[in-house]
Amino acid sequence: MAINVGYFLRESVTNFRRNWVMSLGAVTTIYLSLLLVGVSMIAGFVISEIVKSVEDKVSIQVFLKDGAATEDVEELQGWLLRDDLVETVNYVSKDEALERFKEEMAGSPDIVESIRENPLPASLDVTLIDPRTVEEMVSRIKSNETFLKVCDRPDDPEESLKYGQQIVSRLFAFTRVVRMIGAVFVGMLAMVSLIFINNTIRLAIYARRKEIGIMRLVGASNWFIRGPFLLEGVMQSLIGAALAILTVVGLQMAVLPRLREALPFLPVDVPPATMLQLAAVLVAAGVIIGLIGAGFALRRYLKV
Repeated sequence: MAINVGYFLRESVTNFRRNWVMSLGAVTTIYLSLLLVGVSMIAGFVISEIVKSVEDKVSIQVFLKDGAATEDVEELQGWLLRDDLVETVNYVSKDEALERFKEEMAGSPDIVESIRENPLPASLDVTLIDPRTVEEMVSRIKSNETFLKVCDRPDDPEESLKYGQQIVSRLFAFTRVVRMIGAVFVGMLAMVSLIFINNTIRLAIYARRKEIGIMRLVGASNWFIRGPFLLEGVMQSLIGAALAILTVVGLQMAVLPRLREALPFLPVDVPPATMLQLAAVLVAAGVIIGLIGAGFALRRYLKV
C-alpha cells in the first residue's frame, strides 16, 4: 500500500507538471470559487452577528404628550407589563430623556449648548421577550385606547412609536441579496473548475494512453490505473483551497481591524473557531470538486 501511494503521488506530480497550463487554470478557478465561498461565509457571519446585536437592542419607545394624566400613563404601563410579549417597561421622564440626549451628543457640544428648553417628551421604554415580535407588539399598542389618549401625536399615533425593526429588516434583506449573488458566482466558478479539471485529466489520460494500455495487459487493477488521476484532481483542489484560505485570513487581518475602528459599537470579530470551521469547509469543498471533476473525466475517457 505504501508503494502504491508513493507511485500515485509521483505520477500525479508528473501529470501536474506535464500539463501545467491546464493545471494552473484549474487551480486558479478552484481558488476563485473557494475564495468567494470563504468571503461570503465571513461576510455572512459578521452580518449575522450585527443583526443579532441590533435585534438584542430592539425596543419600543412610546412617546407621551406633555401633561398626560398620571393615572392614564400608569394604566398603559400596567397593560404593557401584562402583555405576554413584553419583558420590561420603564418610564423615562422629560428630564431623563434630555440627559440621555446630552450623553449621546457629548461629541457635539455646540448642539447641546444650543438647547434652551427641553423639547423631548417623556416616554415608556418597552423591551420584548423576543425582538422578532416587535411588529405585532406595535400593532397591539396602536389599537390600545389609553395609548391614543396619552401619545404625543394623537393625529398620527405611528409617529409616537419608535422601534428599530426597520433596520433589522433591511439588514436581513441585504444579507439575502449578498448570499444569492455569491451563490450564483460560486456556482458558475465551480462549473468552470470542473471543466478545467476534466480537461486536465483528459489530457493526462491521452498523454499516457500507451502506458495505460501496457498496464492493462499486465493485469493492473482499475483503481491502480485511476488512482494517480484522482489524486491529481484532489491535488489541484487542495492547492486552490490552501490559496483561498490564506487569502481569506489575509483579508480578515487587513479589513476587520479597520472595521472595528470605524464601527466600535458593532460586533465585527470572527473567532478562531469560526476560521477553523471555514478552513475545513473550504478544504472539504475543494476535495469534492476535485474528485467530481476527475471522476467525470475518468468515467468518460478512461474505460477501465
